[in-house]
Amino acid sequence: MRKRTLLVFVALFFSSALMGQPLVSHFLEKPSEVSKGRPFKRIEEMSEVVIKGVSTIPHKVVKEFNAYGNILSRISYNSAGGISNETHWEYVDGIRLKRKNFRFFANILGWKSEVIHIDWDEETKQPKKIRVVKNGKTWRTAIIQIDTLGKVESAKVLDSQGGHVFNENFIYLESSNMIKVMVSRSSGAFYGSWSYPFDPSKEFEFESVSRQYYPNGEVKLEFLSEDTKNKQAYYYEYKHDNQGNWIEKTTYQTKIGRKNKLRNKRMEHKVTRTITYQ
Repeated sequence: MRKRTLLVFVALFFSSALMGQPLVSHFLEKPSEVSKGRPFKRIEEMSEVVIKGVSTIPHKVVKEFNAYGNILSRISYNSAGGISNETHWEYVDGIRLKRKNFRFFANILGWKSEVIHIDWDEETKQPKKIRVVKNGKTWRTAIIQIDTLGKVESAKVLDSQGGHVFNENFIYLESSNMIKVMVSRSSGAFYGSWSYPFDPSKEFEFESVSRQYYPNGEVKLEFLSEDTKNKQAYYYEYKHDNQGNWIEKTTYQTKIGRKNKLRNKRMEHKVTRTITYQ
């Protein structure tokens, strides 16, 4: 049970579709992948779960990028080669996200969709409203307040009927490269807190996840900070192209012994990428 904990934990933090996250996460989470060389134009990924004694079929993901390096589309294919889900992004001036359209196939239910609309204030260059539409119907709306310094201060979240359901308040911790979003119910009861990088181009760590890095800045090791005995961790190895971007990433599940030595390292997942540049 414990050896799946980290995987689930990391997935909760890094999934942009996580239902419990604040609505403001849609503009705080940057959907782009940063190239270490020329800007990306297209990335084709083949992802394979590695299970000893079991033959698995790799799954394909294709990503397209604009001239600024911001992602335009992400299409996932199932083992039979059909589309299982797809996401498309639209931007203001190619940079600020204004619309994100996600749809997925849910077996018996067929295709389901979620569309994110972000309206921007052209004077402050900050978002003023976020609207989430699920299967053609408005689900949540966030009305954003800007402080006297021109930064986002809070968001008032409304349900499909216009009722006030949540408040999302911002705390800026620039020295830690962190924006903390504190969420409370309309009654004032605390609901949860989420953290995002103030500057996505700089190093950032979630408070409950510890990381070690390679000299080029890529993650080498991840584990839960509070797990002090028989730590379960994920260890990553990479191969790179001549632009410095990884074209093969292998994930190992491991334990961390004394003096941070890796024990019982087992390959779990491999991703290979074919990259086309602008």
